[in-house]
Parts: sequence; C-alpha cells; structure tokens
Amino acid sequence: MTRLQAPSFAPTITPTGEAVTAGPWQITVSEVQLGDAALGIITERNGGNEPAPEGLAWALAYVNATNTSDQGLVINVTDFAGTGTDGVLRRTPAMVAPDPVLQGPVGAGASIEGWVPFYVNDTSNVLMRFDSPFLGGNWADAWFALTDGATIPTFDPIPEDSGLGTAPESPARFGETVRAGDFDVAVLDHISGQAVFDIAEFGLRALGAESSGTWHAFWTRVTNVSDRPAFFPFTALRIADTTGEPWDHLMALTPPLPDAARELLPGATREGWAAIDLMPWASLDLIRVQPSVVADEPRYITFAGDPVAEQPAPTPVQDFSSGDVVELADTPVNLRAEASTSGEIVAELDGSSTLTITGDSVEADDYVWYPVTVDATGESGFVVANYLAPATVD
Repeated sequence: MTRLQAPSFAPTITPTGEAVTAGPWQITVSEVQLGDAALGIITERNGGNEPAPEGLAWALAYVNATNTSDQGLVINVTDFAGTGTDGVLRRTPAMVAPDPVLQGPVGAGASIEGWVPFYVNDTSNVLMRFDSPFLGGNWADAWFALTDGATIPTFDPIPEDSGLGTAPESPARFGETVRAGDFDVAVLDHISGQAVFDIAEFGLRALGAESSGTWHAFWTRVTNVSDRPAFFPFTALRIADTTGEPWDHLMALTPPLPDAARELLPGATREGWAAIDLMPWASLDLIRVQPSVVADEPRYITFAGDPVAEQPAPTPVQDFSSGDVVELADTPVNLRAEASTSGEIVAELDGSSTLTITGDSVEADDYVWYPVTVDATGESGFVVANYLAPATVD
C-alpha cells in the first residue's frame, strides 16, 4: 500500500451555530466553553471532577442533535472526539458530566441536546469530530470548529518506510522506527517492576507492590502515516519469542499515563506507555508490533540493546587503568561481548564477584565502556563505566 509523503486529510469543517447533516443526524454546536470557563462548569457539576492533566485543557461543546431517520437511534458523548494542534483525538474521560449530558435514545424525528466534554492540548484551535460507531464507516462523520477559523493541524512530511524489523531474525533496536500498517512505531524506553508501580495508575497500584515484579512498561512513539484518522490499539505491542510468535496469555496492563493507545490524525505523533504482565514461561526476546492482526504485517524490535540494561547508575564515571580491581556499584549489570548496547550478553552480573580492568575505556552508543574479566569465572567482556566502582578493601 502506498503511504502518504505529506498528510492531505481535509474534511469539511462546520462553524459553531451552523447545522450539518451527518448521516441520519442533523447536528449543531450552539455553545462552546474552553479552559477555565469549562473547568468551572465541570467542577460546579461535581466537586470530584478534576482539572485537566498537565499540558491539556478542558473543552465543552453544547450539542443539539435531531434524528432525521424513521427509526430510533442512540447518541452518546463517546460518539465525539476533540483535538487541538497536536492531532490527538480525545474522547470524554471518566467523569460526572455537566447537566444535561448528550446521551440517550432518540426517537424518529425527535431531538436531544447536552454537553460533550473532552481534553485538548491547545484552546486556540479546537476541533470536534462526530463518528458514531453505531453507524459504522465514515459516511456519517462530521467536523466542527469550536474556535473561529479552526483548521486541521498539519505535520512534517512522512518519511519513507525504513524497512527495519520485517523479520524476527533481523529485528529493529530500541529507538529505531518500524512501520506496521498505518503507523510508524519506535520503542524508546523499557522499565520494569517497582519502576512501573511507582508511576502506575491507582487501579493497578491497588494490586500491591509485590505484584509488580513481573510488570513491564514500554515508552513508545507512534505516528499515523495513513491518510485518515486511525486508532493505535493497546494490543499493538506484544511480547514474542525468538521466532516472532507472541507468547500466549500475557495480560495487558492498564498502562501508566500518558498511554500510547490513542486515535491520531494523519501525520500526528504521540508518545506514551504500553504495559504487560510477563508470565514465568515467557522471556523478553522480541516486541511484535502489529496494530491489526487482520490487515497488518508484523514488525519486530529486539530487547538486545534494551537501553534499560545500560541505563547509567547514579555513580559518576571514574577513570580506571588496566589491572585495577573493581566491583559493581549497582546490579544487575550486563557483561557484553562488545562495547555496544546491541552486543551479545555474555552474562548478567549480580555483584557477587569482583572484576579486573583489562584495557583502556571505549566510547560507544553514548556510554563509556571498560573491558573486564570476571575474577570468579574468567568471563570477559565490556561493562558500562557508570556501574563500576573501586573494589572495597577489607
């Protein structure tokens, strides 16, 4: 399939106060409240409603909808999504919406009105989309300008497919971009265990810190490279074995916020978390990226060179000479065959043995590395210097 080199999505946008026909519906936005004004209405309705997350603002649209068909229909706030200048489409979050809320069954020829709340990143250019899943397809979609002159945001041209990660035998690395279906995807970071618990949502934390030992989260950058709005699902990332087959029965966790799963306009990019619970029978070999198991060919990303494995410890880099005996300032630490985050892992060091420096330091992949020999086993390789400290003398 040919992909866009520059997004050209250009729907008709209806100004506030004007009616538009959207399939069986005639819809008009009659009032808009943004930012602090919207927050005031929302918190007056219920004191438990909270300010928008950092970097976002509340938006409220008062919508009138008339069912022009000859049968009853249902309309909901979740039929609408809003966006600002970032191209991320956000729907109504869990909250107590202001009265009246636009939600309920509507008989043939009848009307309903009420508020639709959502977040936007920028209140200077606010758009709202109607795309009811009950109607299917895009034949009944409609766009509304909630600020004067609001337009569809534009983004940088989309690069050619890198071609990386097409087979499990030749996976991409962390930080490299793979193209899977409608999306360019790069996994930028990986955390596990307590680090996931510390930033998890309340519902996940309620399971207890002792449950977090098998939790893994992935900071992911996603770009919609198609010519239409597209949803990146939370199931798009799965852990796979060395053959590329996903491990069965791994639970997808509620990810820390912001989450990577979101609907994006053409060309728009979002970064966020995805998370899984790794079971004892599974291993961290590959990430399989496949937004649609029906339509998309999978791409693969390897854990070899996972940046979390070489993330520098707080110990500052020290200068060592050949023959110096050192110990680990933090554990576990990977001993690699080469001075590279993609080098083969010779051993995972747990701090039970001292190491001997065998040569000069090497700079590679934004780290300083030292060649070492493990005194207890004789294994040799390279370790990131941040993890090394002079051996304690008894």
